[in-house]
Amino acid sequence: MALTKPTRHGRHQHTPAPRPPDIEPEPLDEEDEIQQLCQELNDAGYTAEISWGQVVVSPKINRSQSNITFHLMDQLFDSARANGWFIHSNWGVHIPPFPDMRLPDLMVAPKDAEQYDDMHILGHSALLVAEVCSRGTRSVDWDEKPLEYARAGVPLLLIIDPVTDPETVTLMTEPLKDLTADDLREPYQRIVMVQAGEPLWLPAPFKLKIDTAALFE
Repeated sequence: MALTKPTRHGRHQHTPAPRPPDIEPEPLDEEDEIQQLCQELNDAGYTAEISWGQVVVSPKINRSQSNITFHLMDQLFDSARANGWFIHSNWGVHIPPFPDMRLPDLMVAPKDAEQYDDMHILGHSALLVAEVCSRGTRSVDWDEKPLEYARAGVPLLLIIDPVTDPETVTLMTEPLKDLTADDLREPYQRIVMVQAGEPLWLPAPFKLKIDTAALFE
């Protein structure tokens, strides 16, 4: 049998298959981009929130904040279990009218709470939202979040402040939902502040007394 020398093209003489066209992903609108960035930051372990359409990253929670959150959860647990409520520490609250979102340190909500999407509850469906101040978050907790939570319709807002001397626990109720950024009205119409060691009454649907001294143990 005669041997022949391979041609220059050799085994590559066949016609290559046509390359499929590049498929460009559908562009995200601005709201989706903000939501996606916030989600990616939270997935990466940061505490990312959205305020007035801007993504903001809060400092990591410290040991004191974590302890206070645990002590508050401990006092609310029996009531939550008896009523079939859930206690959340990582579910966002939707803040209208923008795609804004805050991540409270603790939130109590009914099992069938109405949600904005899988990542956000509608504020009026929450039963209680609590924020525990740190030196890095104190100004936001006092100056920005009451206005935002009131606008969302959160009925009960608890601000626990271990930074001030003496420590305080403040309950805000009766939110105003029509607030604007420059509104000078108090976001909540009823405000009760007590010092650590003084009892604080949580109204319906809780109807229980918070042992504020135990929060700071």
